[in-house]
Amino acid sequence: MAVSGYGNNKNKVIVYYIVIGLVIVAAGIFIFYRPKKNKTEDQIQSPATPPAAQQYQQPSGQTTHPTAVQNTAQNTTDTTNAITPPVNSTNPRVAAMLTDAQNCINDGKIIAARNTLNDALNMSMDPSTREVVKKLMANLANEWLFTRVIQLGDDLCTSYKVQSGDMLSSIAAKHKVPYQLLMKINNIPSERALRSGQVIKVINGPFHVIVYKSAFIMDLYLQNIYVKSYKIGIGKEEHETPVGLWRAKMGGKMIKPTWTDPDTGKTYHADDPDYPLGSGWIALEGIDSRTRGIQGIAIHGTNEEDTIGTKSSRGCMRLYNGELTEVYDLLEPGQTELRVVE
Repeated sequence: MAVSGYGNNKNKVIVYYIVIGLVIVAAGIFIFYRPKKNKTEDQIQSPATPPAAQQYQQPSGQTTHPTAVQNTAQNTTDTTNAITPPVNSTNPRVAAMLTDAQNCINDGKIIAARNTLNDALNMSMDPSTREVVKKLMANLANEWLFTRVIQLGDDLCTSYKVQSGDMLSSIAAKHKVPYQLLMKINNIPSERALRSGQVIKVINGPFHVIVYKSAFIMDLYLQNIYVKSYKIGIGKEEHETPVGLWRAKMGGKMIKPTWTDPDTGKTYHADDPDYPLGSGWIALEGIDSRTRGIQGIAIHGTNEEDTIGTKSSRGCMRLYNGELTEVYDLLEPGQTELRVVE
């Protein structure tokens, strides 16, 4: 006897629902009992201490001995100061040297980078590339010069162990730099704070200066290594700053000396509200045929800082007062030479 079609379909439907039910139950069991991931797999743990480059702090105590270090942190300078030579740079040798210098910086080889960039400055390059190189070298100076750290391989900054009877002024004189500079970079509060056996950082000077009148720029060098540039004011047309070679005069560094204006005869004292010489005075003496015998030329501050970058003085070179204070602690009388060029 033939099987009814309706009954057969009914059985198929029942089987279908049973299968569906089993699938749902199995899925529920899997979801409920599936292995849970370890919490640490889903969370990124912050390091307990920051990377080495972020841990660096300038030493604060004068008893800590300065030591030669190889900076291993990558990109030790601000990334905004990375070398980006202009696309119109025409000297392929300079471009290659800039690449080498950037690689040295990335590897923490500050002195190698400094020396490579300094060599590049002596080569022909377009003005915009030269400005890039100078800016980067000025930034590097904060890492090898204006700090108590002594970079590995640096022959301009070395260490000295203080001997019994030493004075900071005598140590500085041997190295041809002002003692105030050694006090500043070693965090020494006064000359009397110097102690026998103490190891300090010393700078092997002297510093020198080149003044570019047409650009209103004063470039600072330690021996033959470029350090940084300063914007200056120079002599007005009737009192042109004399071109030639000068030297910081012995006994010529003074803080706000009394000064008489040769044009008006008015005498200014340090506490006068219109005192014109700013924060200090570094007298210069001429030492070549063009400058010898010329009197009254100096580097000084100003009470008219808006005149920086202009022909505005009676022949002297004027700086912003804050920068004059810095330069005052770098130039050594009897040692520092200054060349003025057009």
